[in-house]
Amino acid sequence: MDKRQQQPPYSYYGTRADANASSMDDFGAHNNPATYARGTGFDNPFADQSSAAAVDGSRHNHYTGNNRRTGFGNFGPGVNEKEARMDSYAQKQSAKAVAGGGTGGEGNVEKGSHEHVEDLEITKSRRMWVLLTWMLTFWIPSPFLSLCGRMQRPDVRMAWREKVAICVIIVFLWFLLLFIIIGLGLILCPKEYVWTLDDVAGHSTEKSSYVALRGSVYDITDFMRQKHGDSAYTATMDTFLQSYSGNDVNASFPLPVRVACPQFANAKTDPNYLFFYPVSGASEADPNQANMFQHTMNRDPISKELQDPDFFAKYALPTMKKFKKGGVVWSYDWVNSMYKDQSQFWRVINKEVFNLQPYFDAAKSGLNVNKKYNILDSRLEDVMDQGGYGSADVTNSWNSIAWDPATREANYNCMKNLFYVGEVDDRHSIRCLFTNYMLLAFACLLMLVVLVKFLAALQFGNKKRPVPPSKFVVCQVPCYTEDDDSLIKTINSLTALDYQDNHKLMFIICDGNIIGSGNDKPTPRLVLDILGVDPEYDPPGRDYLAIAEGSRRHNIGK
Repeated sequence: MDKRQQQPPYSYYGTRADANASSMDDFGAHNNPATYARGTGFDNPFADQSSAAAVDGSRHNHYTGNNRRTGFGNFGPGVNEKEARMDSYAQKQSAKAVAGGGTGGEGNVEKGSHEHVEDLEITKSRRMWVLLTWMLTFWIPSPFLSLCGRMQRPDVRMAWREKVAICVIIVFLWFLLLFIIIGLGLILCPKEYVWTLDDVAGHSTEKSSYVALRGSVYDITDFMRQKHGDSAYTATMDTFLQSYSGNDVNASFPLPVRVACPQFANAKTDPNYLFFYPVSGASEADPNQANMFQHTMNRDPISKELQDPDFFAKYALPTMKKFKKGGVVWSYDWVNSMYKDQSQFWRVINKEVFNLQPYFDAAKSGLNVNKKYNILDSRLEDVMDQGGYGSADVTNSWNSIAWDPATREANYNCMKNLFYVGEVDDRHSIRCLFTNYMLLAFACLLMLVVLVKFLAALQFGNKKRPVPPSKFVVCQVPCYTEDDDSLIKTINSLTALDYQDNHKLMFIICDGNIIGSGNDKPTPRLVLDILGVDPEYDPPGRDYLAIAEGSRRHNIGK
């Protein structure tokens, strides 16, 4: 019978140099290691020891006879020779280390019979990572890890610190994502308590009643239930609901020009505080048609409060301040439309909205004798009255006026007291909607990825079953804390692949000597039992180079 038919499917085929080799024949070990020498592309550190390597079949008799219950016990040809070469190499390196006073590695690393620690140059990226690790874990003292964490070795403590640093970075990225989703929007566009006149109009019931007054919104729901006025003019609930609720009430509180603009009107020009602009309110409501009570000096002679020219600032505002809800905002497109399309004198300065229509109505009327109503600076009037040129926003023109600070402040305060109606609504600007657009873009990107994967998974037409490939395949199985059933199912599923049995190599990796939940043995021992290895056998440690930096590249595995 052909010798190849007598060998396990994973052993190499070749001519034995010694036909009398009995115990080693079952494992494909040969006295002539050159027959299966490495290719020239590999660096074999044991090449110089290969001629002196001795094969001791008795060391590995646990693989033979009844103990080799399955074909998984075969680890390929030349195993004993390689073990002998590695042992010989490790013994020589150990002797060198003893003679030289150490291996040059970390001082308190426990050294095994096969360990060789070699100091290599640490790369710049490794040094940067170590620095970052210490920056993130400096608050954990090393003595604490040694005493409470039972980490006596510095390399173990460093590995633990690196894991903690990774966790800290992950948590930081979580908070960064939350900041982008929640915090960034609040920074770019802080939350504002503002209402439009349409919002105010929606609160016109007995249970919820709002009014807009000179750029501010007030909730008069509780206020209108109280008694107001005197015996001559008593405000009732029905009066509030009919005339005030949900409306702009600027016209109900006209301000004397002498009080609002003391720099432009004095006792000589207005001794009796009778100089008013015909304020009709930002909502264009006629106070007479709306049946609004006008709080002026001549309306109720017996009222002491109304006899005060500064009634609005002394009595009205302090009372209404307790019920204030926020500010009034206007859409810039609407304001600009009032200027461009309706020829109204609505202007915007630094996002503040002014309705100067009453001012120019009075200034351009026939009653404006000696320019009594032209109290503002003529340069400011030219900026506000541009005959439809430009836009409603005159901030640049306002800033370009060359006047002294006192004159600027006097004109601004006068406009603010008499004609201010609110601010520009920027809740729908790009600045406020940036985070929404960004999240929408991320969502679209994710949906695009899902769509591409879905389309790629579609199969149009009948797909022929492929011919079983004849290539070699390595099945790598990482294990950590799995139980017997999971491991057996995984191994059985890999053995059922459509590849030829003699072309498959199963490479099972046990990452750590860990006892999983519900297991009574470590994971490596479970794998060895499944593969039919003698329960009394403890595989020797093998040196290998890991993907790491410096002396950390050297590692030992079984």
